Amino acid sequence: MADSTFSKISWTEFRPDQRRLTVGAGLTGAGMLVAAAGVGVLVYELARAGRSWTGSWEVPPAELAQRALRHAQTAATSAGRAGRDAWDSYEEGAS
Repeated sequence: MADSTFSKISWTEFRPDQRRLTVGAGLTGAGMLVAAAGVGVLVYELARAGRSWTGSWEVPPAELAQRALRHAQTAATSAGRAGRDAWDSYEEGAS
């Protein structure tokens, strides 16, 4: 089997500067902390603005959700009854 080019590389020559690696890692860590702080401020402001906006609505969001739930329950009940009635009428007509 022939030797690959990869196996012919002398890895003893690969010597990155430890100081630069340390500085790069430190800057990366600091950048991540700054980014996390920025995300925190962003989320806080969006939540504050959203609460302020929904607080000015005539109908509170909780009541809107309750209405939507009641509508969905009514629709599901009606659909179930319609399906049952269609099935019953099909059975009666097939006999």
